[in-house]
This record gives sequence, C-alpha cells and structure tokens, in this order.
Amino acid sequence: MKKRLTCSLTPLQNRIKQELPEEGTPFFKAFSIVYPIIIYYAVSQLIILLFAYFMQWISAQDGGLFQFAQWLRENSMTVSGVVKGLSLIAGAAAVFSMFLGETPVFGLPSAYKKDIGVLFFLGAGAALSVNILFALLQFSSSSESYGQVAKQQFSFPLWAGIILYGVISPIAEEIVFRGIVYNRMRRQYSLWTALIGSSVLFGLYHGNIVQMVYGSLLGLLIVLLYEKYGSFLVPVILHGAANICIYVVTSNQWLSNLFMNRGGSFISFIIAAGLLWFALSHLPVSKGK
Repeated sequence: MKKRLTCSLTPLQNRIKQELPEEGTPFFKAFSIVYPIIIYYAVSQLIILLFAYFMQWISAQDGGLFQFAQWLRENSMTVSGVVKGLSLIAGAAAVFSMFLGETPVFGLPSAYKKDIGVLFFLGAGAALSVNILFALLQFSSSSESYGQVAKQQFSFPLWAGIILYGVISPIAEEIVFRGIVYNRMRRQYSLWTALIGSSVLFGLYHGNIVQMVYGSLLGLLIVLLYEKYGSFLVPVILHGAANICIYVVTSNQWLSNLFMNRGGSFISFIIAAGLLWFALSHLPVSKGK
C-alpha cells in the first residue's frame, strides 16, 4: 500500500505495466473493461429499488412508521438526493477492490499541488462553454429523456445538489471510468484507443444523446489530464468542478442570464483553452504503446 501512495510523474502507462500484466484473449480484455460498469450500475440501481420497496412497506404500516413515511414523502426531494448518493457510494464500494488494483497513484506531487486551482477552473470553464454551446444550438432541448433527467437533477436543494453532484458522483464515477476502465484500457490497448474508448463509454453510460455527447467530451478532457498528471485526484477535481459549476449556474436565474449566452460561451471557452494549454504545456508526455 505504501508503494501505491508514493507520488511521481513517471508515465502512467509504465506504472500500470509494472503492477499488472496484460490480459489474454480479446474477449477477456473487453469483458474486463465492461463488467465493472455493469456491477457499479446494478448495485446502485438495486439500492434505489430497495428503497422503493421500503417506501411501499412503510406506507402500509400504522402509527409511527406511517408518520415517518409521510415525513419522507413531504421531504421527497431531499430524501431522493440522499438515496441517490447512497446508491452511488454502494456502487463504487462494490468495485473498490478493482480500483485499488488498477490505480497506482492517488495524490498530486508537491510540485504540482499549485495546479489544483487551475484544474478546478479548467473543469468549470470547459463544462460551462459546452453547456452554453448546446443551449445556443438548441441541442439540449432536442432530447426528451435529457429534459426529464435534468428536471430531476435540479429539483434537489442547492446544498444537496452540490454534495451529490460535486463530491459523491465525481468520486464514484471516476473510480469506475478512470480508475478502472481507463487504466485497464490503457494497459491493454494503444493510448488513443484508451483515451477515446473510455470517454465514449463514459458518455454512453449516461443514457441520453445530450449527456452522451457532453460526457464523451468531458471524459476526453478528464482522461487526457489524468494521463498527463498521473494522479487520480486530477479526474476528481475536474469532474467535481464541472458538475458544481453547471449545477450552481443552472440553479440560479441571475447566473443563468449572465453566462448562458454567446458572450459567456466565448469567454468560458477562452478561459478553458488557456488553462488547458497551461496544464499540458509544463508536464512530461506519457508514451503510448
């Protein structure tokens, strides 16, 4: 374990190869990449299903339990946020041992801790520019299923949304898609196959066309910086910053009016591009196969 917690900037691919051998057949390679996603999704959905059955059972009871069920329904938005968070935590816990076996470095080296602020604003700027562009092109409104998902997501109280989408969701999803999926693809395939393939899988996981495209673009940015820095903390920061920015801006009408326009899109894109150039320009390049 001590070896895993040491921080260096040797290429990510080299560190992974030293710890784990390549798998064998093409089928086994593909299966080893897909089944952690299936386990994560199945466990998280099981928690939600169990809570639904629990609500049915408790609603049929008398006395204090019935009153408790009423309280849960009266606070349904907050309760659903808590249940969603618990489901993500349970899903990530189910694959956590795989994550530990695939992820050699967790923290940033001391020399690069000053980049945390850069990475945070890079994630926020990139997410904001893409979302504004989607809104201007009316792409976000083209998917009915995305509209339903967005309505549910932004129905939570602001504090609950920030905790759920800014902390819990980024950690849980990064454990699966960068900690396990990308690292396995990076070990078994070429650099660009791993970069693009893991990003597309991340997009497809979200289940509707708007989030598929957005997730794939954001995933590519995240995994590129993960490859460059070699630290799992980087994907978590980028993902969390992106989610927090979009949740806060979309939840506040004044901020929405300020940013969700052509000027806001241009400015956020310039900021994100500049920060990306800075982040990539002073780091060593990992060598692909």
